[in-house]
Amino acid sequence: MVCIVAFFVVLVLSAVSAKYRKLLGRAWGCFARRVTFRACDTSFRDDVKSSMLAPLAVRAPRLVRPASIAIEIVAWIMVLSLIVSLYLLGRSGLNLFVYGTCDKQDAQACTLAAQSCSIGGEDPGFWASIGTGDVVGAFGREFASLGDTISTIPSRLREWDAADYAAPGATYLGGYVEGRPVALEVLDPGCRFCAELFRNMQASGFHETHNVTYLVYPIRSDFGYKFANSPLVASYLTAVRAWEAANGGSAGETGDWYILEQLFTTDAADGQTTQEWMNAASAGDAEARLQEWLADAGYTPDEVAEIVALTTSDEVAATLEATRTVVEDEIRTVAIPSLIGGGRLHSGLVDVDALRGMD
Repeated sequence: MVCIVAFFVVLVLSAVSAKYRKLLGRAWGCFARRVTFRACDTSFRDDVKSSMLAPLAVRAPRLVRPASIAIEIVAWIMVLSLIVSLYLLGRSGLNLFVYGTCDKQDAQACTLAAQSCSIGGEDPGFWASIGTGDVVGAFGREFASLGDTISTIPSRLREWDAADYAAPGATYLGGYVEGRPVALEVLDPGCRFCAELFRNMQASGFHETHNVTYLVYPIRSDFGYKFANSPLVASYLTAVRAWEAANGGSAGETGDWYILEQLFTTDAADGQTTQEWMNAASAGDAEARLQEWLADAGYTPDEVAEIVALTTSDEVAATLEATRTVVEDEIRTVAIPSLIGGGRLHSGLVDVDALRGMD
């Protein structure tokens, strides 16, 4: 291991001083042999150790042997640290390319990632597993996660068509217009970045050049749902779609989009955004507000009652579960919002300029 450490030290030193470049060739030869599991050039290794131990041999000869052992131990630690660092760097770069974040467990923890709410994973992280003594499980899940990332690479390199993932009976912001490309957003009603993306779409005119639809995906956490009322809002959005499909659909904007517009673009009476109010509201207050929005959108009391009945139906439950399968197994995103548009999957918040430049 001394040869490997010495190679990197000499490599750095030779970049700043010519006198070390004479050693670089010998250091490389020893390094190349060690990494290919061949015996190192012992003379070079001994020269390195001798140069380090010579001052000690003069002052305290008895300490030379313990110091030699210590050098080997430190060299092993340094090499292992280098290997781990390179692995983490490679894994993070791969995750950033595939998922738009260097940390699959917590997309918001990666400073290079776009702004998003993290879907994360239900399994404990590597160090959390190590801390509980589950060493085998920690390494097993780590390499399984890496394998999953690698297997996802081909899907990120292909052309994405949002229409392939649109929900049955999909509705569109402003109504469907023939000839426009389809764009699809995966959203959680409680995620503030979904609200920002909605406002960016309006500011950029994206909804006037694309048929924008969505999949609603309430994010789960270890303690339930990340935003308490997101499942309720999701059931209302899905129920409106089901009701519209059963009643011939609508040529214009439907009630589910009115709900999203109120949720993402308006403020509550106490100065909070309506989304913040919804996330903190009781289930009863939240449901009352959703029914109020349906009435404001033009649904009659009988129609609102029919939609409310649908929210607890098996049909809506099955649709929401099917949507979860599409997001997790087909789109395979770890960040909310995610937008399919312009032939690509965009993870996290997309800014106004990027939306304007999207075909």
